[in-house]
Amino acid sequence: MTNSAIPQEVWDHQVTAMAPQPLDWLWHGFVAPGNLTLLTSQWKAGKTTLLSLLLSRRKGGGQLAGLAIKPGKSVVVSEEPLSLWADRARCLDFGGQVCFISRPFLTIPKPEDWQTLVDRIVALRHLHGIDLAVLDPLAPFLRCENQAHSVLETLLPLRALTATGLAVLLLHHPGKGARPLGQAARGSGAMLGHVDVSIEMRHPGGDPLTRQRRFLAWSRHPETPRRLLLELNAEGTDYVPVPDQPEDEFQPSWEPMRLVLEDAPQKLTRQDILAEWPPDFAKPHPTKLWRWLDAGVQRGLIACEGTGRKSDPFRYWLPAREAIWKEDPFYEILEAQKKQLNLPFESLQQRKKVFNDVFGQELANEGEE
Repeated sequence: MTNSAIPQEVWDHQVTAMAPQPLDWLWHGFVAPGNLTLLTSQWKAGKTTLLSLLLSRRKGGGQLAGLAIKPGKSVVVSEEPLSLWADRARCLDFGGQVCFISRPFLTIPKPEDWQTLVDRIVALRHLHGIDLAVLDPLAPFLRCENQAHSVLETLLPLRALTATGLAVLLLHHPGKGARPLGQAARGSGAMLGHVDVSIEMRHPGGDPLTRQRRFLAWSRHPETPRRLLLELNAEGTDYVPVPDQPEDEFQPSWEPMRLVLEDAPQKLTRQDILAEWPPDFAKPHPTKLWRWLDAGVQRGLIACEGTGRKSDPFRYWLPAREAIWKEDPFYEILEAQKKQLNLPFESLQQRKKVFNDVFGQELANEGEE
């Protein structure tokens, strides 16, 4: 038995009789009243910079990324100390339109603690007319981000905010490795299914030093721009749209990459792939190969894991190839042991070197005999 009130059913003719309600976008196409927006990007890649520019524009309206901004008041729930926000406010001038709740919990909140925070934000809306609530980032409020039940335990109470007409913006981090388009957000897919607008902010071409960011969006609303290429100006005061040429170099690169990966005895690093590159094809520059592999991952043709660190390099493989490896009864046992013992990844080139060193020495010893 439950004491929850079930909403009254509504028939289709009643739905169609309702007057259309156009969205009064706070940031056109991306952030709207009554909607949850998820913005996913790599750590320290510019999410909070983008948020700061959005808050600055909201003091009087204007544009950001070429899209209209509606003026209004915001509340930001942040993991950062207020001293950092003070520096941003002095630089960009939020106009007295933003309030902050800094580090509201010392640990991951229990459901009743989370509900208390949600209720406080609702009260701020009624007291001060706040129309945007931001969680920067979402992760500290998730008890277990890889379980759909736990994710929804955090997201569902936020509908109490959207029910009052608040727009909610959630900043989030991606999973490890290069992720396919639309699947960058870390954790359960229930998160992506629940939000109304999902934005991925990526480094174009995998270049971590560029001031450009590519925005890719999935949305319930046709007004949402699906693809934008933006560049932060030198002063750090604006993201402006720049021409985005379609990337057409992947198709001719796919054939040699496929030839290498379909015969691979294990997951391959970028250096492995270059070493195994077919002689009939011109070998690409390592940076270009990085772009090609990233494009293959985004298209779902290539699987990838790793963090890109020296001890945990990116490694790539064909999903169909892994099914063949798993036919070996020892494959999954050995993989589990490597994870349990936290053994470093051994590249194909490293394995070949060890093999040659061992058997080369044996052949030399046989020759001496």
